[in-house]
Amino acid sequence: MRKISYALVALFILFVTSVNPVFASRILSVPTADVSNNVLELDFIHHRGRSSLGAQFGFYPGLSGGLRQGFGDDRQLYVTLRAALVEETQSLPGLALGGELSLSRQHVYAVLSKQLGIPGLRGHLAFGLGRYSRGMAGVIYMLNPVKVKDVPTTSVFAEYDGQGISGGVVAQFSPELKASLAVSSDGASFGLSYKAVF
Repeated sequence: MRKISYALVALFILFVTSVNPVFASRILSVPTADVSNNVLELDFIHHRGRSSLGAQFGFYPGLSGGLRQGFGDDRQLYVTLRAALVEETQSLPGLALGGELSLSRQHVYAVLSKQLGIPGLRGHLAFGLGRYSRGMAGVIYMLNPVKVKDVPTTSVFAEYDGQGISGGVVAQFSPELKASLAVSSDGASFGLSYKAVF
């Protein structure tokens, strides 16, 4: 019965497309409601002793899909899907559904994203099944929205990933390349992301 439910959610995600894209799919481990169209995002994440390498492509407005390979104790290959259901407005948060599906594990979530009053401050709240069953939440604040010469734009963030709290910094070196560094009770985490727009 559970596998049928997951299949129905995956089919629902495939058929829902409704919003214009924006450009941030996750903080470090917490997902956002943002879905990019005609953008290929490649990323590597090492968080809480686990690593993964992923590719996500926005192949239709409000809909993206890809693959994520886990390393270490989670050596699963996941098919990843994200569908934006509601576009963020000044008064309402954006809403998206997503899933990370493998043959033996399924992680499905709904996520809300919203600017929180102050320009540059955004919040994200996710809840679902699998690794999202304890809920996830994060806030990110952009310190310098304008890039000056060789200084990257910098954001600070804090997130709860269902296991504990971590916080760190994101450096956006160019529109295509960003790096994240975080600290949690399990030590250091980091991520590297590259985007290509088509």
